[in-house]
Amino acid sequence: MSADIAAVIEFIMQHATKQELQFVGEALRRRLERESSLGLGQIDVNRLAREMAQNLESRMGLGADSVSAMSRRLVADMIRMEQPDISEADLQKLLDQWVPGGAARTGRKPADGIPREMVLSMITQFAAFGRGEMSEQEKAQFPQGWYEKYWNAFAPEVQRLLKEYIHDRIGKNDFWRGIREYMGGMKY
Repeated sequence: MSADIAAVIEFIMQHATKQELQFVGEALRRRLERESSLGLGQIDVNRLAREMAQNLESRMGLGADSVSAMSRRLVADMIRMEQPDISEADLQKLLDQWVPGGAARTGRKPADGIPREMVLSMITQFAAFGRGEMSEQEKAQFPQGWYEKYWNAFAPEVQRLLKEYIHDRIGKNDFWRGIREYMGGMKY
């Protein structure tokens, strides 16, 4: 058993809410039904991602951005289970093509290759963590070392704004104004 599948099982057994368990159960049921017609190991990731997003949004009233982020994580886990030796770059390319809400939805990518929506999500998550506003349950959803990876992916201007905001040198409004100005200047 790979470390990834062990982590997924651990999350399901120890941390998943009732709604998350129902979602996982539904996803597994659909996957097993499809395998009989697609053949072992073949996944229609496009359809799976769309169905996950629609299910979550309708059942839990989540917005499209939250659904997209959760779908990306779940689909990434499934891809890793099928292809444990996939490179991170190849995984990201597949996710960008297959999961709604990523670069494939907008057709736009900043010059550094990270979709705009993902950059905003990363900034929001990083700021919440840095200011102590992220719950333990939310923290548990991230892989080890994510904080450093996010930091290294941010442009120097974003790093500067985050430092100032996290250390209370600027307020929330000034922080987000600066982020909007930075994002408005990103090249696509």
